[in-house]
Parts: sequence; C-alpha cells; structure tokens
Amino acid sequence: MARPTCNICGSSVFGDTYGEKDSAFLRRNVRCEGCGSLERHRLIFEVLRLRGLLSGNRRILHLAPEECLATLFRSRFGSRYLGADIDPGQFPFAVTRLDLCRDLPTLAPASFDIVLHNHVLEHVACDYRTVAAGLHRLVKPGGLHIFSIPFLEGGFREALDGQTGAERTARFGQADHMRIFSPGDLAATLGSALPLPADYDATRLVPAERLRAINVPEAAWRGFNNNAVFLIERQEDGQTLEAPTPATQPASPAPRPARPDGVLFVSANGIGQGHLTRQLAVARRLKHRPSAFLTMSYSAAIVRDLGFPVHFVPHHGLTGEEPAAWNDRLAAEIGLLLEAHHATTLVYDVNFVFDGVIKALGEHSGVQAVWIRRGMWPAHHAGYIGAGAHFPIVVEPGDYAGECDGGPTVADRAKTRLVPPMLLIDPSERLERAAARQALGLPQEATVILLDLSRSANPDLARLHARLLDDLLARPDLHVVELQSPLTGSTAARHPERHHRVTLHPAYANSRAWDAAIVRAGYNTFHENIAGGIPTLFVPDESPDMDRQVDRARWAESRGAALLHRIGDGEAQRAAALDRLLRLDIRAGLTASCAAIAGAGDGWRNGAETLARMLEGSFDEGGVE
Repeated sequence: MARPTCNICGSSVFGDTYGEKDSAFLRRNVRCEGCGSLERHRLIFEVLRLRGLLSGNRRILHLAPEECLATLFRSRFGSRYLGADIDPGQFPFAVTRLDLCRDLPTLAPASFDIVLHNHVLEHVACDYRTVAAGLHRLVKPGGLHIFSIPFLEGGFREALDGQTGAERTARFGQADHMRIFSPGDLAATLGSALPLPADYDATRLVPAERLRAINVPEAAWRGFNNNAVFLIERQEDGQTLEAPTPATQPASPAPRPARPDGVLFVSANGIGQGHLTRQLAVARRLKHRPSAFLTMSYSAAIVRDLGFPVHFVPHHGLTGEEPAAWNDRLAAEIGLLLEAHHATTLVYDVNFVFDGVIKALGEHSGVQAVWIRRGMWPAHHAGYIGAGAHFPIVVEPGDYAGECDGGPTVADRAKTRLVPPMLLIDPSERLERAAARQALGLPQEATVILLDLSRSANPDLARLHARLLDDLLARPDLHVVELQSPLTGSTAARHPERHHRVTLHPAYANSRAWDAAIVRAGYNTFHENIAGGIPTLFVPDESPDMDRQVDRARWAESRGAALLHRIGDGEAQRAAALDRLLRLDIRAGLTASCAAIAGAGDGWRNGAETLARMLEGSFDEGGVE
C-alpha cells in the first residue's frame, strides 16, 4: 500500500501531536512534518478540493488560522481571505484582531462564503452558543460553516472563571479551555445554537481510500471526536442542509436536481503555463458552471491544486505514437470528458488547433466551441488562422501593446470578440508587501529582485539568466528570488542568505514582495507586471515560435513603463540596465507609468471575468470590449 501523503504540502513524514505525554489529546503519527497539518486540516482541505471550493471569488473568514491552511488560502484568495484571532501577535504572518465575545456584531451578516474555525469554541470566555450562532450569521446563503471542537466523555462542563490551569486541564483537557464538549449531550449544548447532524461519518465527506491516503486515521472517521469536521451549509431561510444519517434517510429519495452544464478547457503548452493559466483565470470566475481540464502541459498539477479536475494527455512527441493515432485518441478522450463532466462548452487556448480537437467538435456538434486566441503571433503562424472556422466564437484577450501587433490575427480581428487583458489573479488580490515577504521568508527591509528567465526552453535565456544571477549576487545589498518549476526539482541556493529559490504558483499573488523584476515579456507576465505596477526589466524570448515578446517590451519601454534588455545585448548594456533598475527614482517612474496605463479608460478590468460572464450568460450581450 502506498505511503500516506499530506495533501496540503506533499510530505510523507508524520510525527506525534505536541503536548504533554498524558494529554487527553495526544495522538501518534498524525502531524505532518512538512507543514504541521493535523488530520482535521487535511480532511478540510480534501473536502474543499473535492467540492471545487479552492478557487473563485470566495471570501474566507479563518479564525485562529493554522499556518498550513492560511498559507494556502492567502495565495489563492488574496485580499478576500481574512485570518483573525484575539491575539494576532502569536502568529508568524499577518492576522487581524477579532474578539469573538465583542466584535462579531461589527461584521456584516452573510459576508463570507466560508467561515472556518478549528478548536476555537472551547476557548471563548463568554457564551459559546452566542458566538457559534454569530459566526453562522456571517455565512452567505449557500456558503459553508466549517469547524471542529474537542470532545471528552463525561458530559459537557464549563467554567468561565475560578479555575486554576491544573484544574482546567483535569476537567477540560487543557489549561486554557473554558469548557469541553461531550458526544452524549452535544444536541442539547452546541446543538441548541447550530443544527448539527445526529451522528458523524467522515466517509460521507471523503472516500475511505482517500482518507487513508492523506493519513486520516480510521479512529477519526466515525462518531463525534476531536477531529470530526462539521460542514453546515447556510440556507436562504437560515436553516441548514446536512447529509441525512442512515436513521433519517427518507423512504423515497428526493428528485436529483438538474446537473449544471459544465465547461471543458483544453490546452497544450508543454513546459509553459501561459495558455493553461488563462483558462484557469476564466474557470475560477465561473460561479454556476463546473469546470474540468484536459491539458498537454507538464504543469497540470497546478490545475489540481486549484481544485479543478484535470486530465493530462502527453503530446505524441513524448508517447511515440503516430500523429494520426494520437489525434484519434485525443478526440476520444475529449468526448469522454465532455460526457463525464456534462460539458456543453469546450474552451480551447492554443495557437495550433489539433486534428483531434476538430474531430471531437465534429462528433459533438451540440457543444459550444470557444477559442481563446491571444494576439502577437509570429508571421509564419498565419496558416493556423483558418482553424477558426471550427470555432463559432473566437475571443481575443486584450493586449496593452496591441497597437504594435502586426501578426496574422490582426486581419481576422473583425471576427473576434475582444475582451480586456486576462489575468489569473487581479492586482488587488495580491498580498500586501509585509505579508508576502513574511510568507516567503524574505527580510522586510531588504531590496528584493525577482529573476525569472530560466523557466524556458530557450538555452540563450538560460545562459543570460545565469549571468544576471551572478551580477545581482555580486551586489551585497540585494536579495534575489528565483522561481523554480516543480518539474525540475530543487537546486541549492548560491548564497545562503540572499538567494531564495522558491516553487510558487500563482507567484503573482506574492509579487508585492519584490522591489523589481527581471522577466520575459510573455502575455501573462507582461500584463501582471504592468497592471501591478512592478518595476520591470523585460528580457523577451525571441525564439521563432514564441509570441512577439520583443514588440511588447519595446512598447512598454517607449511608454516609460519598463526597461528592455535583449539577449544579444553586450555586457556593458546589461550592467547599465541593472544600474537603472536599481535606482529608486527610475523604479518610481516605471511604477507611475504602469499606473497610468492600467488606469486608462475605465481602469483595470479582467477579461477573464468578462468571458466567464459570457459563458454563463450570452455571447450576444455586449461581448466586445
């Protein structure tokens, strides 16, 4: 049997919980040595993943936030995540002060999609029922109230004052507990404030084999226990929806609600992430249609990590199949996924349209076909334009540098629907500077430069990346962050204190951590950095089959919004470009010019949101921006 693995961080090493040897809550071999997660944290993560709740425009309130979950939520939900506690100073990351006994009325009702707290209610020094009901009041209709509490046999007991620490440990299991819950009278205690299930079975939430795989011991599966996870869905009338227990199953099951029409996203991309990231940007903004992915990208795991089902199909160049046979298999697999996910729309994002995709669309003529086709194509890709005949809807993500586009998509633009630039993360969703640096372990006062050129198939870029790394580390006042692909494995840092190699997705969520960036001018990175006001030295990838990155970089340079360095430039030009990037006045000017670009017209709007609304409404309702 495979070794259990933490589904949050991937570690397979587990230790015992912290605490005294005779603690009632001590458990063996359940604490992940990688991220510190316990069985309840892994169960919560798995439930959210299976339900597709790890993406989208959700607001999360997380009380007494555990770092293993808080790090995940901050990276995915940005400013829509609120970690709160009565004592923020005890946390190594940014937490808002919230006194549950006094401050809950100051929060707007129905303002969070998920309210989460683990082992909190036993600590509050006031009426726990009022707190529990107040927290439930914060959940939006259709949202989830997720929590766990500690249990001991012997009946509910409570003492708000007049007890020593030793007495509290003896009565409640821990010196800082105000009370302890008990399975036998739960309905009469916490159940008087919240509608709780009659019993508990974790296999109703997650299949048994998956519980074993993520190291949730069978002792925690059934019956109310310290790691039982309560999921209460807030209904319009304030009532709750719980899976019925065997004793309360209706004799005749209620009719199953109509299954929503899904969207299947199909992309290629090889070692890159550009096409896949644009599709994820749309999927995480769909509110009413479930998403699934088929991709040829080696980065398929990022889709899974964002909570979407994904099917990886390696290109025939890897499998050794004949192209015709591979395309037949691709068509068949697309067909199976369309049926499995009840997908009535296929969204494609690759310049070249594979024969297998065309065949699948022909065999499923009722499926709506949408092609996300960004511009800046190289001239020799003109022959690919004709594939648009198979896509009644062609959507072109806006490009700040679009006026410089001389590629073959321009002549076909009358047939496309132009939307604003698409980004996975909105600029406003990013972590604030201090929180981002804390999350990445970067010093708060240092000058930090992001260097990200090596994650490319272009060997010239890789060599230039190495030279730039030497140049930057030769300056003793700089810290350098390099983004590592999870596909290449970890490489030792060149300097133990000032060189930081991180695997991070989406990296843009943490981009306020760096003072400047040296990156390629691919579509996603270019628009992230301009819209985010990041002082940037663009080094375009000028490989023949790449988009026209040099035109984007030239455009930004001409607007005073970025600096430009090309692969063929000499050592003196490289040194001069770095000197300019490191000047405070130059960086301030770049940021100001970026703000002017992003704020032009109606200001920042995300084309991914526009396309998501089209997919859930009509492409006839103001689709062109």
